[in-house]
Amino acid sequence: METQPILQANNISKRYGGVFALSDVSFSLETGEILGLCGENGAGKSTLVKVMGGYVKPEEGELIVDGKSIELGKRIDPSLITIVHQELSILPHLSVLDNIMIGMQSKGLIYLRGRYVARVEKYLKDVGLDHVSPYQLAETLSLAERQLVEIARGLASGAKVLLLDEPTATLSEAEIEKVFAIMRKLKAAGTTMVIISHRLDEVFAITDRVTVFRGGRHIFTKRTQEVSSAELVTAMLGHEVKRGVQRPVRRVGDTFVRCRNVAITDSFGPLDFDCAKGEIVALVGQLGSGADGLLRTLAGLSPVTSGHIEIGGQTASLRSIQDAERHHISYVPEDRAGKGAFLEAPIGQNLTSRVLSDLAPQGVIHAEQELKLARDLAEAFTVNPERNGDAVSTLSGGNQQKVVLGKAVATNPDVLLLNEPTRGVDIGARADIYDRLRQRADEGLSIIFYSTDLEEILDFADRIVTVFKGSLVRSVPRSEATQESILQDILHGNSEVAA
Repeated sequence: METQPILQANNISKRYGGVFALSDVSFSLETGEILGLCGENGAGKSTLVKVMGGYVKPEEGELIVDGKSIELGKRIDPSLITIVHQELSILPHLSVLDNIMIGMQSKGLIYLRGRYVARVEKYLKDVGLDHVSPYQLAETLSLAERQLVEIARGLASGAKVLLLDEPTATLSEAEIEKVFAIMRKLKAAGTTMVIISHRLDEVFAITDRVTVFRGGRHIFTKRTQEVSSAELVTAMLGHEVKRGVQRPVRRVGDTFVRCRNVAITDSFGPLDFDCAKGEIVALVGQLGSGADGLLRTLAGLSPVTSGHIEIGGQTASLRSIQDAERHHISYVPEDRAGKGAFLEAPIGQNLTSRVLSDLAPQGVIHAEQELKLARDLAEAFTVNPERNGDAVSTLSGGNQQKVVLGKAVATNPDVLLLNEPTRGVDIGARADIYDRLRQRADEGLSIIFYSTDLEEILDFADRIVTVFKGSLVRSVPRSEATQESILQDILHGNSEVAA
């Protein structure tokens, strides 16, 4: 006897101008399954999620949840569908408790927050945030912690269908395992989940079925165990992609960034760290390890309490972003929506926003030069330059990240600092980004990046530096590192620290 799907989407179409973001899409979800939703940036995944959540009204289509026809374009009852967003919807000036409970119909007309403290503490513990107080302001949390609060809010809703849009993009391996454990527990209790992820290993690890979108169309839905990684990638891109090609060792110059006995109290150090001219170095560690803290210090965001930093042979006092920029250091933050881009401004203006003084030597922007530079930067990072007049918010998450990267390299820096450089970027676009950045490194740009994505670390870095509890564990060429050795270092440290 066939059971009725918990969710049925029929013939959904959504256009932006003359372009179909979704074209006649139909699919269904079974009660208690985990469905992986895959596709390149711009394939239509996030648009479908917004339609299902009532944030976007399609021109055509029907949505049925738990046997009820849903009015499209109207915010859906969170007890039916709740979305854990890729771009965080956390309100920074509210407490963690208020962020988790906001919009919940169960709290009634009079909101007495004291009634919900124990309940919220349980959800925080479930997602590994038992160290966070319900009364703590959300703005004091790291991006990864805010993502976990977003997931806790999804748990609190008790939704029949939970939509998770890149929920693990900012999380470490240990944190990802906690999220997966929660998902398995929810599945056993009958909750249906859809997870969007560009990390294909996650798709194979957690999902029952996988759906592929390409160009706004539904390509296939198959049981995950019946699909190979190569077949999945080919379906997403429309062509095969060569993977696992061994790259030759890149030639680098003399040491350009030199840190000696650098420390921030209660964060990391004292430690030594170097990066050569033209080298790409990955800093790897769990949340709170100090790996991302070192990156922020070089960006001028967390001034050192002791130690010595040199950039290009010159002593550098990096006490602000402006100090870093004077030393030709450019930083790309992990939170593109909150810190990396002006979402409602045009793409072209975003790309040129950090070099306006170069485009306006007499105080008036040279429009023709600005348009040309914006077009060149868009093409360099494979963003359609014909869309330079559109707001950044109209782009998919991955294409927004490309805009942020283009904006950073527009300043022609000597050192480029990247915090989660391809968060939310699909497998095809990642290769383009790495190639573009390697070209800059070949020209002498020093790149230092922090990432929680082990595949990215092994694909992109020339050298990998692991950090555990504020101390450097080891520094090795990419060819000498494996996923297993990196995990050993960042989860447990290593007594045999490399010199």
